[in-house]
Amino acid sequence: MKRSQRLSVVVELAVKATEEALYKVSQANAAWSQDKQQLADLNQYKGEYLVKLRQGDQATVSGQKVMELRVFLAQLDQAIIAQEQQIARSLTHLQNMQQEWRQVRIKEQAMNSLLARYQREESHQISRQEQNESDEHNNAQWLRKQK
Repeated sequence: MKRSQRLSVVVELAVKATEEALYKVSQANAAWSQDKQQLADLNQYKGEYLVKLRQGDQATVSGQKVMELRVFLAQLDQAIIAQEQQIARSLTHLQNMQQEWRQVRIKEQAMNSLLARYQREESHQISRQEQNESDEHNNAQWLRKQK
């Protein structure tokens, strides 16, 4: 078995690893986008809630209701902070997956380059063998004609 044939198996594995790494990048990107959307939804909900609260009749709001509203807004703010932290974690994960993909891709490219070199070397070797055989055949014919 030629070196290029043996190496082609390794190249196929490198291609699969690159595809898997790219899939992980797409998943991490989708998670990051979803986390950002959830934060936007939370901020939008808080804004809408505050608008409704301000539009309501302030005179009819009891002290108990005000306390409940403050607790609710504090919980909403905590949820927003937690979501911002989740976005930071998702972004870090995405960046790690991108770096992993770049590393795997570099390995794949190196394997492809090596495979191409092996194939060129084998092609040159075949050409040299064919040329040698042709030269030997021509020499043999020339020697026969000389006799």
